[in-house]
Amino acid sequence: MFVSEPGRQAPVVGSYDVIVCGGGPAGLVAATAAARNGAKTLLIERYGFVGGMATSALVTPISEFRHYGKQHIGGIPFELMVTAAELGGAEVSRESGNYPVNDEILKLAAQRMLLDSGVTLLYHSWFSDCVTQDGRVTHVIVQNKAGRVAYEGKVFIDCTGDADLVRAAGYETVKGDVLQPASLWFQLGGVDTDALEYLFGDAVDAMLPVSAVIRDRLTELHGQGVIPIFGGPWINRFFHDGMVSINLLREATDASDPEWFTRTECSMRETLHLIIEVLRENFPEFKDCWLAKSGIQTGVRETYHIVGEYELCKDDIVTPKAFPDTIAKGAHVIDIHATDSTEQNDMVIPRQEYNVPLRCLVPRGSVNLVTAGRCLSADGPGFGSVRVMATCMAMGQGAGTAAALSVRHGYSMSAMDDDLLRATLVAQGAIVDFDNTVNPGEPVAVTVYPGVQN
Repeated sequence: MFVSEPGRQAPVVGSYDVIVCGGGPAGLVAATAAARNGAKTLLIERYGFVGGMATSALVTPISEFRHYGKQHIGGIPFELMVTAAELGGAEVSRESGNYPVNDEILKLAAQRMLLDSGVTLLYHSWFSDCVTQDGRVTHVIVQNKAGRVAYEGKVFIDCTGDADLVRAAGYETVKGDVLQPASLWFQLGGVDTDALEYLFGDAVDAMLPVSAVIRDRLTELHGQGVIPIFGGPWINRFFHDGMVSINLLREATDASDPEWFTRTECSMRETLHLIIEVLRENFPEFKDCWLAKSGIQTGVRETYHIVGEYELCKDDIVTPKAFPDTIAKGAHVIDIHATDSTEQNDMVIPRQEYNVPLRCLVPRGSVNLVTAGRCLSADGPGFGSVRVMATCMAMGQGAGTAAALSVRHGYSMSAMDDDLLRATLVAQGAIVDFDNTVNPGEPVAVTVYPGVQN
């Protein structure tokens, strides 16, 4: 059944060189990079702040900038972390490169960086549709309190996470039959953080600490039907004595299905308060805890992927390739959260950082549309590593720089000058050397998430 809408026109209210849809970790860095490279840039964001999963969903730490003692992500992403640290809202001294952040400070640091770089911000606005002509995107349609308006652009970057612009433009996307589950992060006050000090150390061999005592008891309660499936739990100190940030809740969903995702949001908020009672009743460290904050939305790991010019796969992670169009590096463990158990599936720790090519971000056949972030082209295991926020930020710098070069020189996204792109990224602090691949040795397979004995 359908209804017919009367024909309508959207007024064109602005014209830009580069338009970025989505102000998450990838989008805010992409917009900054485009503006710093001389492009008149608009960033469209649905909330009243930027930061995406790091700020709206409270995901922390931001992983990962270093791997086995070597920094592999620099440039604008690292600059943002340093700025947040100077404001008292990040810790950038951890050897693992997993950097805790204060979501409120990160909002401010990112907003300042964008405005100082000359980006025009448009908050409280949803990408709604686009206009295409002769194989190019020409306008995006935005819905907000002013109504339905259009913005004209020369190059567009889809950082929506769900490939919204790519799908609207008619490019092919795929979505797995089984998606990684969503998680509702939360922050607690009134916690005996001194007693939990053993959990607040750095990651070891790319694995963040987990209490075996807490995990085993929660596993018992899950087996008894008291609580649903969970992950970790990964418990992080949150910048103040008595406060922690926790990643524990887990539920299968499809965040691109609004009705299903609404049910998930309702379910997980009920589970959140159940879990807090369980923590109070079962663990002395939490007996006086109280809910300080939860994500304004459940954290999403996966929905749509573009069908790109290249698909990043597991072999590219464990045996790095010398891609000449490398625009970012990753090194995170292949980490696939199970939808039906408390375990992680097929965890593999790469021995060496790997290269992410621009082709993974370009929808097949695209002229002036590129992506950055978790909707890139990757298979299941490849995505299991590359999806994390630090790598998404690095992808954002690559995409934003490529967009600005496309505006300046007329390059198609499918035919970029790789040498110029790399040279521009290097000049701005990005780490994109691609010919340093060596025999990395056997990756480390992990079958059970290791706990830390109390």
